[in-house]
Amino acid sequence: MRFSLFFLPTLLLAQSAPPPVILINGYQTPPCENATSRETFGQLEDKLRASGRQVIWFNNCSVPASTSLRPTIEEMGTALGRRITETGAPQVDVIVHSMGGLILRSYLAGKQNAVAIFTPPADPRVRKAIFLGTPHFGIGLAQAFTSVADTDPQVRALLPGSRFLFDLGTWNQGADNLREVDALSVAGAASTTSDGLVSLTSASMRFLAGEDRLRIVPYCHTNNALLALVTAGCRRAPYLADVDSDDHLSWRIIRSFLENTSDWKQLGTNPEGPLAANGGLLLSYQDREGKAIDATTKITAGTTDLAKGTYAWSNDFVPTGRQDVKITATPEATSAVSITAIGYNVAVIKIGPRLAAVLPAAGRVPTLSRAPGMFVSLYGAELAPSAVQATSLPLPIQLSGVRVLANGMPLGLQFVGPTQINAILPETARGLVTLEVHNAAGAHQINVLIEPAAPAIFTQNGTGSGDAAATQAVSGSLITSDRPARRGDVLTIYGTGLGATESRAGLAWAVLSPIVEIGGVRLAPLYAGRAPGFAGLDQVNFIVPSDAPRGSTVTIRLISNGRASNETTLAID
Repeated sequence: MRFSLFFLPTLLLAQSAPPPVILINGYQTPPCENATSRETFGQLEDKLRASGRQVIWFNNCSVPASTSLRPTIEEMGTALGRRITETGAPQVDVIVHSMGGLILRSYLAGKQNAVAIFTPPADPRVRKAIFLGTPHFGIGLAQAFTSVADTDPQVRALLPGSRFLFDLGTWNQGADNLREVDALSVAGAASTTSDGLVSLTSASMRFLAGEDRLRIVPYCHTNNALLALVTAGCRRAPYLADVDSDDHLSWRIIRSFLENTSDWKQLGTNPEGPLAANGGLLLSYQDREGKAIDATTKITAGTTDLAKGTYAWSNDFVPTGRQDVKITATPEATSAVSITAIGYNVAVIKIGPRLAAVLPAAGRVPTLSRAPGMFVSLYGAELAPSAVQATSLPLPIQLSGVRVLANGMPLGLQFVGPTQINAILPETARGLVTLEVHNAAGAHQINVLIEPAAPAIFTQNGTGSGDAAATQAVSGSLITSDRPARRGDVLTIYGTGLGATESRAGLAWAVLSPIVEIGGVRLAPLYAGRAPGFAGLDQVNFIVPSDAPRGSTVTIRLISNGRASNETTLAID
C-alpha cells in the first residue's frame, strides 16, 4: 500500500481533533419530533461549531415509544447509546438540559424498562458530561404534574420518590458514579433555592463529585411556554440552557470545562446559605427481604417531614448532620441518617441484613468496579449473628448461617461478622453482578460492576494506605524502612483484582498483565497472577529499576485495564 506524506497533516489533525459534542434536550410537550437544538440551547450549537467542535443533536422527542404512548427515559437512553455508537468516535462529550441528564445517566447505567434491571455498556465512550438543571432526584411542584403521570412515563419518572429515580440512584453499590465520567453540574438559582422547577439540591451532583463540581448561576430553568406556567417565581430570562451571547454564564462554563481550563471554577457561585446548611434525603423503608414497606404513613428526619413518592420518601432540604428518623408504619422503626450538605443523600432503612458497599479486601481504590476472582469485603449491618472465620480450604459457602450469592452462585467465605463479610468473587464474573446476602434475619442484595481488572494492593497496616505488603522475592523478608529494597532487587508485592487468569507452567497468570509504577517509573512485571495456593490473592514479581527514586516512602501502584490501584509506599535505599 502506498502512503503519501501529503495526507500526514490531515491524519494528525484527525487524531488530535476533540471529541464530538452531543446535545440532549429535556422534557418536551408534543408534538416535538422536529424540535431543533436552538429551541432548548439557543446559540450553543453555533458557538460550539465556531470553536471547532462537531455537534450532534439528539432530540429525545424523536425516539419512538415501544411500551406506552411516549418513550420511557430508559428507551431514550438506549437510543442514545445507538447514536453514540453511530458516531464512530472513540469518545464523545455530552451536554444535557433537565431530563436529558437522566437520559444520559440511564444510558451509562444500562437501565431497562423492567424494575431494577441494568445492562451497562462495557465501554460507554463518554469523556465529559455537563448537566444543566438536571433533576437528579426529581422536579419541584410535583403536584402540578401528578395528573398526567399515569399516562406519561417521563413525568412519572421525574416525580420525587419515583422508583425510576431510586433505582437509578442506587444501581451500582447503592449509588451512581456515572461510570466515572468527568462531569460538572450547573444549577439555576434565580428563585433563591431553585431555578423555579429544580431545587439546588436535586440539581447538585454531590453524590458523584462533591461540591467542587457544582456551579450556581442566577438563571431560570426553561423558556418552554408550558413549563414556564408552573415554574414558581422564575419566568424570565436568562435561562439556564438558552445561550444568547458570549457572556451567558452557562456558555462560558461549558467552554472552559470542555477545553480543560480552570476558568469555570470562578464562574457562577459556590453553594451558600440554605444549600450549605441542608441536604436532600431520598429514603426507602424495606422489609427483611428488601421490599419497600407500603404500610408506611409518615417519615420524619429530625423535625423535617419527608414526602411520600410512588416508591420512596424524600425532601429537598433536611438540616445537615445526624438526624433521627422516625417511621410510622407496620412495623414502626427508628434509626438515624447522616445528612451531608450540597446535594442529595440516599438511605435505606431495612429490617434484617443490609449491604452498603463492596470494597477490595486490600483497601479503597478510586473506582467502584471490581474484578473476577477478587478478594472483597462486604460492609453493612446485621450481616451475621457473630464473627466467625474459616479455618480450612477450600473456603466454605456458609459460615454462622450466612450465605452470599453472586447471580445465584454461592461464594467462598473467609470471614463473616455483624458488619463485614470477606468473600471471593467468582472467576467467571462479568458485567453487572448481583450480590445477595442471606441469613436467618432475611436477605438483601446489591449490584457490583465487574470489569476485566481493577487492582488493589495490600498494605502492612491493613488499611490500604502506607507501606505496601512487599517482600524480597527470594528470602521472603518484608520490605520496611529498616530493611529497604535496593535497585536491582527482585520484589513481590501482594494484592487482589488482577482479574481472570490462564494456566502457564503450573501458575495462574493474569490474562491482563499489569504495569508496575514506582515513583513515576513504569515497568513490566516478571510475573503477575494468583499467589500459588491462595484463592483471591494476587502477587506481582518485578525488578526494582535502576532509575527508581530512593526514600522511605516511594510511591508504588499497579495499573491494569486502565484502572489504577490504591497508592501505597515502598522503602528503597
